[in-house]
Amino acid sequence: MKSHSIVLVFTDSPASDATAWSHRFEDKNLEQLCLQISFLWRSKVTFLLSFPEKTDFTQDGVDVYRRLSMSTHGDYIIVKSADETSEILRKVISTSFFPENVGVGFELEVGTSINPTPDNDGDWVFTLLTTAMGDTKDLPDVKGTIVISQGSGYKLVAGRNMKLVTITSPNGKYNYRTYLQSKNTLLFDYNSDMMIDVGNGIVHLGVTMHSTIRTFGFPDYQSMSYHVVQWNEKLVREAFIAFRRPQEDCTFEWAFNPWVNTDDCPPGPIMQVHLLNYNGYYKGRVTPGYCDQIAHYSPQVQGFVVPENQNVMVREKTRVITPVESCSINDSPNQFIFILEQHIGNLKIYQTLAAEIEKIVNLVNPVTENSYQKEFTLLVFNDVNSRVLFSSYNPNNFIKKFLEVIPQLEYSNSLQSSLGLLSIVQAQKQNIKPTSQVFYFTNQATTTVAQIDRGWDIIDRNIEFNFFTIADGVTTEIFALPKPLELVQKMSNGRIIPLSGNENTLVNLFADIMPTNALTTDNEKYDCHSSPYTLDAFVEKNVDATVFQIVGTGLKDISIADATGTTVPVDANVHFQNANFKSLNIDTSKYTPGKWTVSISTSRGGCQLTVRHKSRNGVVYGFTDKSDADIVNTQIPLQRSALPTNEPIYIPIRIKQDTQQMTKLTSNLEIPFTLTSYDDTNSLILRRIFYYYQHSPADPSVCHGGQVDKYGQCICPERYTGEYCWDRICASGATLSHGICSCSSGFYGDFCELELLMPNATTPSTTALPFETTTKTGSTFFTGFFSVIMIIVSFHF
Repeated sequence: MKSHSIVLVFTDSPASDATAWSHRFEDKNLEQLCLQISFLWRSKVTFLLSFPEKTDFTQDGVDVYRRLSMSTHGDYIIVKSADETSEILRKVISTSFFPENVGVGFELEVGTSINPTPDNDGDWVFTLLTTAMGDTKDLPDVKGTIVISQGSGYKLVAGRNMKLVTITSPNGKYNYRTYLQSKNTLLFDYNSDMMIDVGNGIVHLGVTMHSTIRTFGFPDYQSMSYHVVQWNEKLVREAFIAFRRPQEDCTFEWAFNPWVNTDDCPPGPIMQVHLLNYNGYYKGRVTPGYCDQIAHYSPQVQGFVVPENQNVMVREKTRVITPVESCSINDSPNQFIFILEQHIGNLKIYQTLAAEIEKIVNLVNPVTENSYQKEFTLLVFNDVNSRVLFSSYNPNNFIKKFLEVIPQLEYSNSLQSSLGLLSIVQAQKQNIKPTSQVFYFTNQATTTVAQIDRGWDIIDRNIEFNFFTIADGVTTEIFALPKPLELVQKMSNGRIIPLSGNENTLVNLFADIMPTNALTTDNEKYDCHSSPYTLDAFVEKNVDATVFQIVGTGLKDISIADATGTTVPVDANVHFQNANFKSLNIDTSKYTPGKWTVSISTSRGGCQLTVRHKSRNGVVYGFTDKSDADIVNTQIPLQRSALPTNEPIYIPIRIKQDTQQMTKLTSNLEIPFTLTSYDDTNSLILRRIFYYYQHSPADPSVCHGGQVDKYGQCICPERYTGEYCWDRICASGATLSHGICSCSSGFYGDFCELELLMPNATTPSTTALPFETTTKTGSTFFTGFFSVIMIIVSFHF
């Protein structure tokens, strides 16, 4: 009758009242009643089992203990003697004061890794390993830990300053539970209606399920998400992002978008993985749940399980299956983020977008036979809220939800001061699979965006913001975009694309945008109607695609000629157009690359030309002030320097022929800067335009360590590196994984620089173990306490 209880059950015999495992809670058997009570009170059920030899572990009377502990995130431990039971009570159960699970897995046969996210530096992280029911193999090891207690069917290990718990070398099936001692906890519920304040951990298959959450004790966080995995760590559903509930006086103040396609959940135990985001660093918890096979549930595939190619999850912000990162020279987008302004004048465009969203998503080949390749995200905003609605690596899920949400959005006739900048910040936080392209839709009538306090205003080079400006029927300036948004567009090498508001198709436009991100030409003139604007356009040799995009009010009299003067037909190459915009997809293999000539006229005002390639010719990695440096900055050091200097800047470049050059720029660098390279035949093989902006002077608050040099570059503390000094330099023998040093055996610490002096708990040491405190006289006493321990004893005579 008190939450977060630990229920200890001691038995030496099978449960005579157990029934066959059923995932239909309508059966109302005793096992399901136990589960419902445990979910209600957040209890963990742990069984200490002392069975006779030759016990049949497959019978329901025994298997029910496994099922209950697995479903409530408790444990089951096979014990061989009274001494072993005493040892478990003194050294295992005694570590469970304020136990908060951060990782749980059952019947695993391979190693796994967990990011434990302790509350404070120096906190102990515990991992209890238990032998799977009926297995007799040795239990695996956990890197960088000491053994607290070990018996015939269990092993408890612990470590301090653990950034990654890595379980290695399994020799059979095992279970694990990684937990902290923490007063920071959360309550999470599923229910059938978001207006309902409380619920339980049960998902009813075939029913749209809402979910709510409340946290206790955690420091303020920027955002929160949860995703769902099975008891064996296989992914069930991607992450949902939390938002504040609209109703007041809620016990659970946060909610998530509804889980519509609950049929995808395999009947049986599941686990919610909760992540609280602290500007890219996370606090995590896991909670138990269950997918209930209700009476009318009729899955298309009976006995559905998640396919084997869905790899084990690592609990961090990257949550894709079978991660496929581009290691080629082509820096093509891996994530596509749609940002929709909720202006009524945009509705027709959104309807067209929804009608073609499947075609648009499939342009990027998001799925291979074995893996999902891309991530798709949707944000919406007005002048009151900006919300991340959903993000998915599964294109079918994204398409389905996109189609559902467009007609359900609330649209306004006008936005006084839109939260567009906030949505841009949120998009960067959602950039979990860079490089990313953002498609930001705004009405020309929205002329003001609300300023937000971000502390710093860097746009990362791994994200590109493209702005679709939708005509309002009044504004005549086709470049109409609030200055803060125009700055974001320039900083990210993005596009401005005017739309009429009545476009019947957009798929060809996206076909020209999504694969091309190598900018070679970007020129504009503010008077293209008095006389034609004639300019040079640059086309690289041996590229996969070339797109010319022209912007201007009432475009007319456009002509293009290649490097030899050969005419390139305009109308035959138009892939998408309206009165103020043309997108030409040109097969440049038919023409001579190099410096082309373009002429543009308009009926009124200015015009702009951009040329982009899909290219594997080369890539610029960043900037440095040292000619031999391998580690570079993504921003120009000189641009954020507090002091004037005449020292040079160097740019490492990688060319397709697998040679590496160092191109030196002078100190009087102009923004944007253009990089041009020719081969031995004087053919243009690489031309790139870059817009890089940064604080001037530098803002030390963005640096880990809070110090900058005269160039405005961060001065890193010892054993840290990277542009903002957040990347660890691991000790020899350790490996860096997801920003965390993974230690080899016998070492620990943030950088794996410390050697364990106490290899096991039986070695004499003056170091206090995590569950005891030493007095001045040397005696030991227990310092923790439990919420509640309920002990149930059942012995057969």
